[in-house]
Amino acid sequence: MTDNWIIQDIEKHIAHRNRVVIIDPSGECAYLLPYIEKQHYTILKTETSNKEEWQRIKEELMLRYEAESKHKAEKVVFYVTRPKTELSFLFDYCFTHGCVDLSNPVEWLRKKLFTSTGHQITLDNPMLLTAAKLGIGKDIAWWKKILQNLEELVSIEDELIPFLSTPESFFKDKEADVKRLFEEKLFELIGQTYRKVPAKTLATEVVNHLFSSLLNNAITPELLSIYHKWLDSHTYSKALQNYIDTYKIDTQLNIWNVHPDHCFVAIDIKQLQQITANFRDKVFVKEKLQKLHHRIKSRKAHAFVPQWWADVMILFEFANKPLAHCNSLEKVTTFYTTDFHKADRAIRNIYASFLQDQEIVRPLQEHYESLNHELLQHWFDYSSQYQPNQQGFLPQLITQSKPGTAIIVGDGVRYEIAAFIASQLQQKCKVSLDIMLADMPSETEHNMSALYVGNNEVLPVHKDREKKLSESTGKEITYMNLEALHYGIKADYLLLTYKDIDSAGEKLQMGAIKLFNEFENVLAEKIELLLKMGYHQVHLVTDHGFVLTGLLDEADKIDPIVTGKKDVSERFIRTTEKQSGTDWISFEKTYGEFKYVYAAKSHRPFKSKGVYGFSHGGFTPQEIIIPNFVFSKDAPTTKGLEVNITNKKELSEVTGELFGLKIQATAKADDLFSASRKIQVLLYANNITYSSSNIITIEPGATQSFDFSFGGHNEIIAVVVDATSQEQIDSVKIKKSNARDLGGLI
Repeated sequence: MTDNWIIQDIEKHIAHRNRVVIIDPSGECAYLLPYIEKQHYTILKTETSNKEEWQRIKEELMLRYEAESKHKAEKVVFYVTRPKTELSFLFDYCFTHGCVDLSNPVEWLRKKLFTSTGHQITLDNPMLLTAAKLGIGKDIAWWKKILQNLEELVSIEDELIPFLSTPESFFKDKEADVKRLFEEKLFELIGQTYRKVPAKTLATEVVNHLFSSLLNNAITPELLSIYHKWLDSHTYSKALQNYIDTYKIDTQLNIWNVHPDHCFVAIDIKQLQQITANFRDKVFVKEKLQKLHHRIKSRKAHAFVPQWWADVMILFEFANKPLAHCNSLEKVTTFYTTDFHKADRAIRNIYASFLQDQEIVRPLQEHYESLNHELLQHWFDYSSQYQPNQQGFLPQLITQSKPGTAIIVGDGVRYEIAAFIASQLQQKCKVSLDIMLADMPSETEHNMSALYVGNNEVLPVHKDREKKLSESTGKEITYMNLEALHYGIKADYLLLTYKDIDSAGEKLQMGAIKLFNEFENVLAEKIELLLKMGYHQVHLVTDHGFVLTGLLDEADKIDPIVTGKKDVSERFIRTTEKQSGTDWISFEKTYGEFKYVYAAKSHRPFKSKGVYGFSHGGFTPQEIIIPNFVFSKDAPTTKGLEVNITNKKELSEVTGELFGLKIQATAKADDLFSASRKIQVLLYANNITYSSSNIITIEPGATQSFDFSFGGHNEIIAVVVDATSQEQIDSVKIKKSNARDLGGLI
């Protein structure tokens, strides 16, 4: 309000003759000048260095001359730092034009406050002047709180984080008394006596106090509230991270007494090391994880809470008790898809974070393997009930499906990956979580053939499988890689392959698991995109799952002792002769000269050539139980304003480098939701977007033209999308003509 009050006083006087004199002998109100200038007043100031009378007279004469010549048509404010009685050439202006007398700024301020609030002023004079500076930009409600002692002059809650982020520039535009008041508040906050230190030093001491209070679980509610705001701030997050990186944690710290919202992953690591070192001590682990419960569930500090804490919790709390009631393969399968796949995901995430740290991984892996051993025992007990249903799946699906069906065929999408993707999309669309049992051996060549072809026919070349699928269904199927999908792809039946998971796993083995989260993101984004493009159903299927062996010793591998000719892979063995006396599971599967396939009753690999870690081909739930998910959307109750591309025919052959896209909305809006629509045009070439229009709002019956360039491409796809929902509205393929552009010469 202080800035408003001075402007009001100036306007009251300057409205008549465009001149006003501000008298401020002490110079205590100079802080108001920048706010006066913002109102587009010209300010002419006297200099305090002119001590002699003749200097002052000359200065005022020159200021008056400048105002009446150079600034004749402007509104001029004379800011005078001497008493009215000492004025000469500016003296007349005080009476003929106007004068704002700030010779006693405290009294001027008291009158303004009493008039505006009706409150008696109890602040002493220096504090009142400081409050005036802090009152810039504040409303009268703020002043009332200050006068009634309901609020502090300096709000540490509002100002501390900006100060800590840029301490050296924070005080740049602040008056000395305001700076001093803020510094005193900070020293009070950290429990120290005021002393003059550089701003950066003070900021470091405040942060050290904050971190120390957190780590000793002795932080005050006020400081904790400010800290939580800092955690939630994108603007100041970099500064916080810089402080975290340079802070030295006391080696004698009791790591189990820290505040649950602390921001030091190094402490989390130490806690995890103690838990894993004592993982067989269930009482110890349970007690420590209970201490960590609030941290793991924290919403305030979620950015600094490692995801692996939740995975550790899942592994420790996981119970196999329902397995006791699983007396069939179907029930074991249900237990796996309902519960156990979560343990698979947890151990995979732990591998991704700590595979190089055996002290952490080995106890967790041993615990997981004890859980998995129980699962496998039940699974193998009922293996005789195994009935794969992968053979000929795609021909049957496409034959029975309506146009507008998209199918993603993943390579190595095990159930826990698909389940996570479904959980990410369940709020955006309907999800049907069915399963499939993969054929044996559960490896790409065999299982992709089962999906595409059926009849136990194995086709090694993928193009041959696609050709066979088209022939068997009699449908026009569009095939492409999932990564190449974009708006504008039209097909009655769209089949997309996604090989990244299996390809990366076979090349990088356990090193690939750090990439799996990205693979999941791609799948989720593409499924959502397909639904936005108008496909009414998106199916997600795969050829097989996989197992992760984790830390593997030579003694853990299975010796593939067989009679006759053999072909040994990590997870299965092909033989020419039927084996006897083995504890393996046998399948009659002809492949070349081999007639039998054997899988171990274990997730451990056979001794074979090559690397170990990510593997498939065997007979475990992780490899055999695979997703058969369907994603779909309800038809919208309100379609929105219908918009179409009207010049599709002429865009099929365009002469020259430039072309125009004409769009028209239907003439009549059916309801409130179709009264207008925000749209955008996207251009794609070689499966990559290379240009787009601005977002526009189109009204019923309106037409809109967009001009574009081919950008050096010969064929592009233009897509109109709803700018709000990103739903595809219409699209067209645009081709550049081979005919020369003669520019109207014929």
